[in-house]
Amino acid sequence: MTSRGTAAVALEEVEVTFGAVRALAGVSRVVERGERVAVIGASGAGKSTLFDVLTRAVPLRRGRVLVEGQDIMALGSRELRAARRRIGVIYQAYGLVPQLSVGMNVALGEVADLSGTATLRMFARGPGPATSARIVAALARVGLSDRVADRVDNLSGGQQQRVAVARLLLQSPSLILADEPLSAVDPVTGRRVLGALLELAAEQDATLLVNLHDVALARSFPRVVALVGGQVAFDGPPADLSAEVLTEIYAGEPLDPVPAEAADREPSPLGRPGLPLLTHDREGYGLRAR
Repeated sequence: MTSRGTAAVALEEVEVTFGAVRALAGVSRVVERGERVAVIGASGAGKSTLFDVLTRAVPLRRGRVLVEGQDIMALGSRELRAARRRIGVIYQAYGLVPQLSVGMNVALGEVADLSGTATLRMFARGPGPATSARIVAALARVGLSDRVADRVDNLSGGQQQRVAVARLLLQSPSLILADEPLSAVDPVTGRRVLGALLELAAEQDATLLVNLHDVALARSFPRVVALVGGQVAFDGPPADLSAEVLTEIYAGEPLDPVPAEAADREPSPLGRPGLPLLTHDREGYGLRAR
């Protein structure tokens, strides 16, 4: 077992409160480097707050958060900026700037490496030749190289998700946090987006944590963590997610849980071992139907 100091993520008795509400209550967990983890739970269980503490977007009431061995809450502004540079985040709302072009949104993946002056220069003059080449290459990977000059608000939800993935390609993070990235797309596009994230993580040997409402997709991951009321209610392989466990996790929330044997028949976004996950289908992106 990797020590907490060298793990990708280590949470020690983490507690977060919003007024009288405890969003996280004494959460302690370790995620090893390179792990692929699905996080599930009912609405309000604390999934998004869990991701927020990993980027220091919310303060702790108590506890400690280590990201790649660094106490994220104790870092100065310069060190925090460097730490966040290594964390790639995809939010439910994509985190894109709708008024900017696709290319400029992808270029934002490099902003954390630039000084304030260089960032302003990039917005005023556009990315330099080297960055422009990387942008086109990243967009080609997700089948959007022909949309580089289009405004993001002219794209569909699925296309915007792909732009967010291309931005991560430019950023090359060592930790990827995807907070319900499939909530606004159709199931087919969702599997393609998840497949692209998994491929990106595999290529860069990055750690991947994904918040999911889809239990069948969560079963595709080797490890599933479930939150209930801000506490860890389950942590283990998907085979142990029985109907009884799911009922406890989603108590009070309508759910049609997918049995393990049915989930095994679902197409997995993890792909076939040894084969690339991101291939060009007739839409120019994503996993081929199989």
